[in-house]
Amino acid sequence: MNSNPNMKLRWLVICLIPLVSIAAFTLMPPEDKAQYMINGIILACEATFLFKFVLFETIKHHLKDEPEWKRQTLLLFIPIFLLIGYTVYYFLH
Repeated sequence: MNSNPNMKLRWLVICLIPLVSIAAFTLMPPEDKAQYMINGIILACEATFLFKFVLFETIKHHLKDEPEWKRQTLLLFIPIFLLIGYTVYYFLH
C-alpha cells in the first residue's frame, strides 16, 4: 500500500509547530514568571492539540481498516511525546 499523500505535510506540521514555539521562547526569554508560565501553557496546549489531531487521524485509519496508514500515523506521536518531555523539562528547569 502506498504512503498517505498527506503524510509528509503532517510530519512537517507536527514537527514545525513545536520547533517554532521552542525557538521563539529560547530566543526571547520570558521577562517575568508570569510570561514564563504563559509560555509553558502555550507548549502544553500545542501538545494537547497535536495529540488530539494525531489520535483522531489514527482512529479514522483504524475504522477505515487501513493498517499501513494507521501505523504511519502512529509514528507521528514520537515528536509529540518529545514535546511533552520538553514541556516537563521547561517547567522543571
